[in-house]
Amino acid sequence: MFAASKTDSVSGAGPEDKFNYVTMLLHGDGTNGAQNNTFLDSSTNNFTITRNGNTTQGSFSPYGSNWSNFFPSSSYLEIANNTALQMSTGDFTIEFWLNFSSLSNYQTIFTKGYTAAGGLLVQTNTGTGTLLIYAAGSVVITASSASTLGTWNHYALVRNSGTLTLYLNGTSVGSASNSTNFNNTESFNVGGSVSGYYTNGYISNFRVVKGTAVYTGSFTPSTTPLTAITNTQLLTCQSNRFVDNSANAFSSTITGTPSVQRFNPFGTSTAYSTSVIGGSGYSDGTGDYLTVADNAALNFSTGSFTIEGWVFLNAYPSSNVAIASKYNAAAPYNGWVLQITTSGYVRAWIGTSYLTTSASTLALGTWNHLAMVRNGSAVTVYINGVSAITGTSSVDVDNTGICYIASEDGSGSINGYITNVRVVKGTAVYTAAFTPPTTPLTAVSGTSLLLNFTNAAIFDNAMMNDLETVGNAQISTSVKKYGTGSLAFDGTGDWLTVPTSQNFAPGVGDWTIECWLYPISGNWAIVTGSNFYINNNSGTVYVGDASVDIIAVSPPSTGVWTHIAVTKSGSTVRLFYDGTQVGSSTTALSTAITTSMVVGGRPSSSISTNGYIDDLRITKGYARYTATFTPPTSALSDTGPY
Repeated sequence: MFAASKTDSVSGAGPEDKFNYVTMLLHGDGTNGAQNNTFLDSSTNNFTITRNGNTTQGSFSPYGSNWSNFFPSSSYLEIANNTALQMSTGDFTIEFWLNFSSLSNYQTIFTKGYTAAGGLLVQTNTGTGTLLIYAAGSVVITASSASTLGTWNHYALVRNSGTLTLYLNGTSVGSASNSTNFNNTESFNVGGSVSGYYTNGYISNFRVVKGTAVYTGSFTPSTTPLTAITNTQLLTCQSNRFVDNSANAFSSTITGTPSVQRFNPFGTSTAYSTSVIGGSGYSDGTGDYLTVADNAALNFSTGSFTIEGWVFLNAYPSSNVAIASKYNAAAPYNGWVLQITTSGYVRAWIGTSYLTTSASTLALGTWNHLAMVRNGSAVTVYINGVSAITGTSSVDVDNTGICYIASEDGSGSINGYITNVRVVKGTAVYTAAFTPPTTPLTAVSGTSLLLNFTNAAIFDNAMMNDLETVGNAQISTSVKKYGTGSLAFDGTGDWLTVPTSQNFAPGVGDWTIECWLYPISGNWAIVTGSNFYINNNSGTVYVGDASVDIIAVSPPSTGVWTHIAVTKSGSTVRLFYDGTQVGSSTTALSTAITTSMVVGGRPSSSISTNGYIDDLRITKGYARYTATFTPPTSALSDTGPY
C-alpha cells in the first residue's frame, strides 16, 4: 500500500525511509573546499568554461524512470476525443497514483464529458476528500474519506461484468451496478476540466485499459511504474515529458502550468549516479550563462554537424536565448544558433539567416530535447526526436565569435535547466526521427564540446534540485558526522540557494525537516524560505511561519554535533534535539517553504551559519517523529520505495 503510516517514532533509518516522500537529501560528501561553480567540458578538447552570473549545477536531469506531473490550480492535460478512449458498455480499468496538495473546492481528477450522455467523471467533493464517481451526470459511487492529503495513494476505477468498483490502495471503497454506455465524444482530460474544478497535487502513472478489468478483487498496487499491458489505450504522467506511452501515443494539449516532477510514488531503487542520471545546469533567467572562447573546433565550414541539448523551461525568456550559439557579433554575422524565442518557439540560425520557425511552442515545466543537424546541405531541427524545421544550406559557418551556452549573446539567459549540450563537428548524428536519449550523452567521434553538468560538489541525492553555492559555502572533509564530508559555512554570507519548487510546499500536510548541525558560534539557520524558517537568533531557536514564531527554545551546544528535527503531524509542530522533544506548538502552518529556499542562512535577517550541516533531509507528506526517538546511527539511505 502507498498510503504512508503517519509517523516513525523509533528511527529515521531502515524500512521507514519512505524515499518516495523525500524531496531533498544533502550528504555533503565530496572533495574538500569544492563548490558548484566550476563547469567541465567532457569532450577531448577540455575547453575552459567561463561562468557568468549565478549559473549553477546539480542532480536534476531528464534521466531516470520514476516521475509524476504536478497540477497547480487551473491546469490539466487534454487528449482529443478518440474511440479508443470511449469505454462503451464493456469492461475497463482506469488507474493512477495521486498525492493531493490541498482538498479545497471540488477537484476533477479526470473527465470525459460530465453531464452529457455517456460522460464519465471522477471528482472530490468540496473540501471533504470524499470521492464522487459520475456516470452521465449522476453520482453512482460516493467513497467518503477516499482522498487524503499529502500522501501517495493508488486509485483504480474498474468495471467488471456490469459492476463498477473504486479501489483505494487495492481495497474496494465503493461499488455499484453500472451499464452506462461511456461513448461520450468530448476530450479526455487529466487533472481538470474545461468547465473548472482542477486537481491540486501530483498525478503519476495514469493508465486507461479498455476491455479488461485488470483488478477483480483486493490487490497490492504495483511498486514499479506501470507498463502498456494488453488493451492499454493511454499511459501518461510517468515520463520526463508530457507523453502518452501507450501504442496510441496520443498528444496532449496543455492548459495552465502543469509540470514534470521527479517526486513519485515509487521512490528509487538506484542511488544517484552521474553516469546513469547525469546532472543539469540551472539559470534563473537574469544573466546566468556559460561561454567558451573562439576555437576552430566549433566552426563547421560547409560540412555536416550536430548541436543538441535538453532544456527545462520554467518560463519563456524575456529576450531570445539559445541552447548554444556561435556567430559574429557584426556583419556578416555568419555562424550558428539553436534558438528559443520569447514566445517559446524554436528557430535555427545558420550562416546569415534563420530557417523557418517551429510551428508550436515548447511546453513549460517539462524536459524537451532539441537538435539542429546539417547532413550534407539538408538542415533539420528536431524537437523531442521529431522533425520540426527543415531547410537547406551549404553556407560556410566559420566565424570568430565566442560560444554561448544558455544564452544567445549574453543579453538574456534561459530560465530553467539545461543539460547534455553536445556539439559534434563533421557528423549528422540524427538523419531521421529518433527517440530522445535515455542516458547521459557521451563524447562520440567528432564531439567538439560536451557539457553534462556533473561537477556539482553539493548535490541532491533525491535528484530533484540544483543548488547554488553562495559565498564560501563548500564541502568540508575535516568536520563531518557521517560519510566523507559535510556542508561548511563560515558565517559571512555563505548559504545554498535552491530554486523555487512546489516540492518544498507541504501546504497543510505533514512533513519533516532534519539534519545534523555542528554550530561554531553566532547565529545560524538550517532552512529558510520567504515565509518559513528554522534558525537561531540571539540565543533562541525559532521555528517560524511568516512573522509568527511558533516554537522558541534555547539552542543546542556549540562545537558538537546535534541531530535537529522539526516535524509537522496534523496541526502539531515539534522540535527535537538528539531525539528528545524540546518544543511544540499547535498551528496550521499552511504556507511552509512556498518559494525559493535557502540552506545554511536567512538572508532577509542577515543570518549566515558559522558551522557545519550534514545529512539534511526534507520529507514532504510524512511526519517521521512524534515522540522520543533514536537519531540515525549512520548516513541516511539514498534509496528505498517507502
